[in-house]
Amino acid sequence: MVEFTLTVDDLVAFAAWQAKASGEEDPRRARMRLVGAWLVGGAAYLAMFAVATLPFLLSRLLELAGAAELVSVLVGAAVGWWEWQRGRAGEWLLARRYRTKARVALEQTGTTRRLELDEDGLTILAGRRSTHVPWSRISRVVETDDHVFVYTGPDAAHVIPRRAGGAVTDLVATLRSRLA
Repeated sequence: MVEFTLTVDDLVAFAAWQAKASGEEDPRRARMRLVGAWLVGGAAYLAMFAVATLPFLLSRLLELAGAAELVSVLVGAAVGWWEWQRGRAGEWLLARRYRTKARVALEQTGTTRRLELDEDGLTILAGRRSTHVPWSRISRVVETDDHVFVYTGPDAAHVIPRRAGGAVTDLVATLRSRLA
């Protein structure tokens, strides 16, 4: 038997590992990098517009407003390009996406978990919910430095953090012997 508390970080680690293993991480990372560049560049443009262009427009100095608008566009484009090169906003957006999905999942199932093995398979107790997974539905066990992922489908797995203690090692050994 293994008891632990599942955290958002545990589910984020699984989502990131699954995206990397399936090959979805690179296109998703590139897409978020582009979105981040657009957002940061757009914010820089809006800030420049509010500070430089808008006062000239309100004063009806249209020639100066046009020049300030050109500067605002150039600054927005430069900041967007710079952010696209760095990719920090895209990384933040990607991590936020994983965290949001993990929070929703934990709200639905609760955080406390107890796993028990028996002759028929694996039983997972999560809050008031109980799920029994027969041995035939466990397709593989993947180990990382911090987690064990017990797959029950191509992209579905039960996440077991290694911080749950030595019982995790025994659980993995038993699972592997049943899968062999």
